[in-house]
Amino acid sequence: MVQREKSALRRGSLLGKYRLESRIGSGSFADVWKATDLVERRPVALKVAHAGVVAEWGRAEVEHEARIAARLEHPNIVGARNADWIDGRFVMAADLATTHLDAYPKARRSAKVALGVIRDAAAGLAHAHRQRILHRDVKPENILILPDGRAALCDFGVSRFAKSSTATYTEAGTLGFIAPEQAYGKPSMSSDVFSLGLIAYELLTGVRPGWPFEWPPEGYARFRFKAPEPVRKVLRKAMEFQPRRRYPDAVVFHEALEAAFRRVEADAAPVRPRRRRRKREAPSPLAIQAQLFGRAHGRTLGMRYQCRQCSGPIAEAMRHCPWCGAAEQSFLDVSSYPMVCPECERGVRPEWSYCPWCYKGRFQSNGRRLRRDSKAVRHCARRGCAGELQVFMRYCPVCKRKPGRPWSHPDLPDRCARCRWPVSKSSWHFCPWCGRRQPEAGSYSPRRR
Repeated sequence: MVQREKSALRRGSLLGKYRLESRIGSGSFADVWKATDLVERRPVALKVAHAGVVAEWGRAEVEHEARIAARLEHPNIVGARNADWIDGRFVMAADLATTHLDAYPKARRSAKVALGVIRDAAAGLAHAHRQRILHRDVKPENILILPDGRAALCDFGVSRFAKSSTATYTEAGTLGFIAPEQAYGKPSMSSDVFSLGLIAYELLTGVRPGWPFEWPPEGYARFRFKAPEPVRKVLRKAMEFQPRRRYPDAVVFHEALEAAFRRVEADAAPVRPRRRRRKREAPSPLAIQAQLFGRAHGRTLGMRYQCRQCSGPIAEAMRHCPWCGAAEQSFLDVSSYPMVCPECERGVRPEWSYCPWCYKGRFQSNGRRLRRDSKAVRHCARRGCAGELQVFMRYCPVCKRKPGRPWSHPDLPDRCARCRWPVSKSSWHFCPWCGRRQPEAGSYSPRRR
């Protein structure tokens, strides 16, 4: 009979040959500890099953699931190195990961890293599906990042021990990372594919699609920008609401994904250009207008970047392109600031407490050297706040207060009718601060995308 009452595990406790160092996670099946193997002298991740799980399912069932986990040997699956009963507790040892996907900001900043993680996870999931093993709980916390940079799936075989949460999902109205049919108690191999597709979309856009999963979901413009077209089609099919329109399992999904990546890599391979004259297309009136404005005022307004949709000159402080109105802009790899806000992907400085462009307060380094901030032109209007504001900041980077009065600029003589911030009605087609269309801007009016 399994012991019910056991002494609590603490840092420094010994379980057989393992010394517990720190608790790194807790789930419905087990607590996870960082531990040291005192015989092999190496760090491991130690899963200690909850006594309630053992009591409910029985010793034989728990051992059977451990044998399933140990059977999955693949570079992109965290396999069990050892499983044993120690002091009345069921213990499984595995390789120690660096972190998990939900705490891996590099994958959210870089589309290349994000797609590499999904590629690895798809390979591991395909290996399990070939052996007819269903995961049932594919989520960012179950995708681990190993010290060599590989992504690997974990917790195969233990999801069946989790208490059913179907009622919670349906009553709360949010499905998280589970497929619609899984929420109704009918999981399949295709459900695992759907979960991985949701993870890929959230990594690339910062938005997790929810019920009723209508296409295109929020953030689709960023999805198109970050995912190559062949890969985008595969991920789109993986996220299909109807299981019959989705990939039947991860084997087919992984094959389609690899074919898409091979096509992208082939298109990116250098090809010797053929020497022939190309017909030059006449620039549009909008392009000419944007080019002339950029030459005259681009330097003083900081419009040193290009809109990703129309290629017109824009500034990092602008929320919308003044030429085509596009709002999904990214300055992740081009910003001259020493750090970057992962929410709006605009440059920030480390001494700022909050992002002055989008109100958030979580920054990541982009490897650039810190320089003295000489762009401040105004102090924060809040009494006692030492914050300094650069022109066109939306919030104080110290206390998040909005500027006391609308900004002005000598190169922008007009005011937007909605936000009252400075604009050029004779040149700009949209207000770059609030996105309002400027009908006075010439005769050429582009269709907003």
